[in-house]
Amino acid sequence: MSKNQFLIVGANFINKGAEAMLKTIQLQIRQRNPDAEIYAICHPQEREIAKRQGIHPITDQTPPLQKKIKTFTGKVKNKLGQMAGNAPIPYADFSPMEEIIQLKNLKMAVDVSGFAYGDKRGYLQPLETQKVIDYCKKLGAKYIFMPQAWGSFKEAQVAVNCKKMIESGDAYFTRDEVSRKFVADLLGQPVEQIPLLPDIAFHFPIPEIDGAVILKKHGYTSNSNREKVCLSPNMRIYERMDGTGTSNAYVTTFIDIIYYLRDSYDIVLIPNEIMPDPSAGRDDQFLCKLIFEALDRKEHVTCISGYYSAEEIKSVIRECDFVIASRFHSLVFALSLGIPSMAISWSHKYRELFRLFALDEFVLEDKGILIGQITNTFEKLVKKRGEVTKKINTVLPQLKAANAHVFELLKA
Repeated sequence: MSKNQFLIVGANFINKGAEAMLKTIQLQIRQRNPDAEIYAICHPQEREIAKRQGIHPITDQTPPLQKKIKTFTGKVKNKLGQMAGNAPIPYADFSPMEEIIQLKNLKMAVDVSGFAYGDKRGYLQPLETQKVIDYCKKLGAKYIFMPQAWGSFKEAQVAVNCKKMIESGDAYFTRDEVSRKFVADLLGQPVEQIPLLPDIAFHFPIPEIDGAVILKKHGYTSNSNREKVCLSPNMRIYERMDGTGTSNAYVTTFIDIIYYLRDSYDIVLIPNEIMPDPSAGRDDQFLCKLIFEALDRKEHVTCISGYYSAEEIKSVIRECDFVIASRFHSLVFALSLGIPSMAISWSHKYRELFRLFALDEFVLEDKGILIGQITNTFEKLVKKRGEVTKKINTVLPQLKAANAHVFELLKA
């Protein structure tokens, strides 16, 4: 007799937040369906990692040369179209339907995309997801959107495609009030009818791994007189900012943060997006190294490099006393550990995350940010650390209790 098959969509082992959500869903499926076969759409370079985690990888099997030609042709067409005055064709994660349609006993697809549907990602992504939903409907399988950030939906084609996609699914959830309003307007429903639940990554287990061992591997020497500050930069913000290399405005901001902190604190640069194959492209590891190498002095600064799992990255964050991050799930990891944190934001989802804890005063927007604003906010965080920690530890159990019931949808 065939085992029940489950497909996880919108996750990967590169982004540590996506990995945490994937593993959280994997655990919850297993608890309710012990003999389930779990599949996940992921990148070709992640196939072996997925297998080691007990997950069957679903990847694009296009031959490398054919893929390069297709990618190059697509870039040329996109460039020529822009030169002709057309809007650029947005990036979308490809749905490898050739492999997905081999799942004949699929009972459910679970979408754990963090922030994939809206104007920022464009009109193509919901079309790729729609292919999977249509296959699920053909089999009588369910398609569930777990809590995530949505919107905005100002562009007409984005709105049309996302509306059809959401209405084709069997359940969906928003994880913040701004997303909730975007979806309410999109569907033409009262906002109070739109399901709202916290991020499932708050259920990602506290790792048993000793983060101090990883720190020591990268040259950190413990100093009981100095507290540690985690800095988690975001490659996507680097790409949006003016300048390249050390002339990039985002890079210079983080260098200034380190210069401000290093006389009093030990600093740990922690990547959130880590490519298993470094040659596949630039990631947060590249950005952390860029910042680290630009420093005039490197004492009291540790740069984490190399591939690490979500559990390992969370274990390193656990060793820190404060977190300054532009990565959403670095902040979720920190808050789930009760660590006082502040965000340098590029999206509404950061402020909405901190608003859950009544801590949105510790969110700064990335555009036009000044080092003085960052240092003043950090000093306020240090001054109010006791109050901040109390708020986090009071709210956290409530958040986990609020969304625990969503996992009951995972029963085959």
